Amino acid sequence: MKVFVIGATGLIGSAAARCIRKAGHEVVGLARSTEAEANLRKWDIIPLAGDAEDSAALLRGTLTADATIFAPSLGELETKIVDRLLFEISGTGKTFVFTSGTGVLGQRTGGEWSEDNFGEDDTFTPLKQLTGRHELESRVRAATGIRGMVVRPPAVWSHEKLTPLVRAIVQSVRQTGSACYIGRGLNLYSHVHAEDLGEVFRAVVEEGQRGAVYHAVAGEVANRWIAETVARLHGCQTRSITMDEAIELWGKFAALVVMSVSSRSRSPRTRREFGWSPTYVDMLANSEDLIRAALAG
Repeated sequence: MKVFVIGATGLIGSAAARCIRKAGHEVVGLARSTEAEANLRKWDIIPLAGDAEDSAALLRGTLTADATIFAPSLGELETKIVDRLLFEISGTGKTFVFTSGTGVLGQRTGGEWSEDNFGEDDTFTPLKQLTGRHELESRVRAATGIRGMVVRPPAVWSHEKLTPLVRAIVQSVRQTGSACYIGRGLNLYSHVHAEDLGEVFRAVVEEGQRGAVYHAVAGEVANRWIAETVARLHGCQTRSITMDEAIELWGKFAALVVMSVSSRSRSPRTRREFGWSPTYVDMLANSEDLIRAALAG
């Protein structure tokens, strides 16, 4: 199978591309710089020069591949790009995998715990700011004449990169001297290691069912637990902050849609259909060296 990965040098896209290549498939990755091309060649992935706004490159890669994975997060631009690609491959029988995220499942709890925990086929009401992404998910799944599927990763981490949640709390130490969280900090966000997520993309490309959504969950941590870990490693205090303080510290979108949200997910369909089980489950323990480096940087 020939697989085209848009976003092949990002955290998620590179993990997907490398796992799929390791399984023996031919992989082409979009490369927007000579450095990106060099990285792709190092992973035995064929580079295709261009970026996400290069419609000619995107069409060439998509139309010449059996399967396309769209992995970058581009805000409003991603809707325009994905809709165009779906139109171009309609009726071809090709595979198209859209990378969304469990942020669409988020509940704004103001730092409180929520018992709600969503599997792939559970119903939910998306946050207002992410309604457009949820609608795009639906168009991918319902696209005619192709095998359209959605992968919804939770917070993604690796041994080289922290999740946005952890980076935000490190930022709070730099700016305030304390490791901050909103309210009681009991809101939970599920997580997965990039390598484990890459295996899910491989399985989806090879075996995924048309119209399906797939999750990939290894565990979950509360914001206060993250703050306590950061504080311990830095030798400072934790501090609960109000929403107004959070908006001033992290910006409105991050405060309202990331730091104050509970986004708990499960992956029963992924585990059942593919026999998937994550290797890395303890995000905080495996991230301590990276947190120390970030605090020192």
